[in-house]
Amino acid sequence: MKKNHLSIIIPCYNECNRLPQYLDTLMITFQKKSNVDFIIVDDGSPKKEFLKLKQNIEHHLSNPKIQLLRYELNLGKGGAIQFGLQVAKGNYVGFVDADGATPAYELQRIWDHIDTHKDIDLIVGSRIPMLGRSVKKSFYRHIANRVFSYYFHKIFKIQMYDPQCGCKIFKKSLYETMKEKITDLRWLWDTQLIVLSYRNQKKIFEFPIDWNEIPDSKFNFLKDSWVVLYSAWKYRNII
Repeated sequence: MKKNHLSIIIPCYNECNRLPQYLDTLMITFQKKSNVDFIIVDDGSPKKEFLKLKQNIEHHLSNPKIQLLRYELNLGKGGAIQFGLQVAKGNYVGFVDADGATPAYELQRIWDHIDTHKDIDLIVGSRIPMLGRSVKKSFYRHIANRVFSYYFHKIFKIQMYDPQCGCKIFKKSLYETMKEKITDLRWLWDTQLIVLSYRNQKKIFEFPIDWNEIPDSKFNFLKDSWVVLYSAWKYRNII
C-alpha cells in the first residue's frame, strides 16, 4: 500500500521574525518524517520583508522538504493557501498559521491521527480548554472566538466548538472536488471548506490541541470581525 504523504502550507505576511523560529521547531519535530513537506507562501509582503524572511530561513532552504514561494499582490490567507495547493504533492494537505501558535508536536499529533484514520476527510485543530490540553489566549480573543462559533452555528447549522483554529489537514481529493466553490481569499477560506465538506456529507473530526496565543496577530478584531461576520452571512447558502 502506498504511504500517505502530507504537504503543509504555511501562509505568511511580514513574518521574518516569528516564522523562522517556528520553522526550526517544525524541522526538528518532522526530521524523521520523509512523507511530510512544507510549502511557505509569502502573501505579497513588501520585498524588503520577504528578503529578510528568506535570509532568516536560508539554512533550511537546501532541504528538499521545504519550498518558499512568493507572489507580488497581497491576496489574503486563503489566497496563499490556494497558491500552495497548486504545487502540493501530498495526497493529504493542510495549513498552519506562521506565528507558531499551534506547537509543532501538535501538528504531528494531528497528522498521526488522520494518517491512521482513513475515513476522516477533514481534521480540524480545536482550542478546547479540556483536561490534558493547554490553551492560552487572552480573554478578548476567547470571547471573539466564542461569538464566532455561536454565529457559525446559527448561520450554517453546524455544531462546532472551534471552526476558526488555524490548523487543518484534509484529503487533497476533498479539496479538488470543491475548489471551484471556495471563493473567499481572506479570513473565511477554511470556513467555506468546512461548510462544503459538511453539506456534502464528508467526515469532519475536531481534534483538541495545545495552543498558545502569539502577540502581534495580523487579525484586527475591531476592523476585521465585521468583515468576517458579514462574509459568513453572505456564504450561508453555499453548497
